[in-house]
Amino acid sequence: MIRISVKHDLPQLATALKAHNRKVEVAAQRALLKTARIVKDIEQKEMAKVFDRPTRWTLNAFEVVIDKGEMSARVQVKDGYWHRADNYLNSQIVGGGRKDKAFELALRKRGLLPAGWYAVPGRKAALDAYGNMSVGQIKQVLSWFDSAEPYAGSTQNMGEKGRNKRRKGTRTKRGFEYFAAMPGRRVGGGSWKEGRRQNLKPGIYKRTSFSFVGTRGGRMSAIEPILMFVTRAQYRPRFDFYGVGRKAIEQNFAREYAEAFNREASR
Repeated sequence: MIRISVKHDLPQLATALKAHNRKVEVAAQRALLKTARIVKDIEQKEMAKVFDRPTRWTLNAFEVVIDKGEMSARVQVKDGYWHRADNYLNSQIVGGGRKDKAFELALRKRGLLPAGWYAVPGRKAALDAYGNMSVGQIKQVLSWFDSAEPYAGSTQNMGEKGRNKRRKGTRTKRGFEYFAAMPGRRVGGGSWKEGRRQNLKPGIYKRTSFSFVGTRGGRMSAIEPILMFVTRAQYRPRFDFYGVGRKAIEQNFAREYAEAFNREASR
């Protein structure tokens, strides 16, 4: 779990608490909560600086939890938040590899993504406003390979009938198909399993067919890299979560406690 705790470290506060001074206890709890909220805000601002267009989902990953029994407050990944938040942020904080994403597990289960490999957006992948691969295209790829159910939690697999329909296209939409180039093989695109031999890097490609006008007319196709398979997905530490948090605590807790205690004492 990614979290940092705010605890009191003032000797005079500890002494007062032992004397069961209710005003001191209330002031301490308010100072802890206020400081933890400051830490959370500062962490969000830091993420906005070090990440490239972080999503609102990423920026809202943290929550403040107060523990009155331990006289502390924590800034941590939200309880019940999708586990990928913890996974992604942890790799950005400490560096190193990452766990499989849900769609990678679906591809691996289908036998398309070998163990020890990861899938990253290809040059022609559809990206959202934050530079991430669009959820719509991920679902389309998984649906094509009949792997949508373990990813989406519902039956959205295309089936052979659906694939044939999309290969043909319509008058207004070009036909297309996806195929996988597996590591160690030269596999092309007649179908999703096998086809013409081509020298392609491991990954998932989209073949789009279109008609052209010429002396004889005819059809051509373009192959675009959508997902590339790589053996490493390593991250360098970019987000100094603990350092930023500790600095914020040092700069704010004593002041927040003094202000809270003065307010309680004046009542």
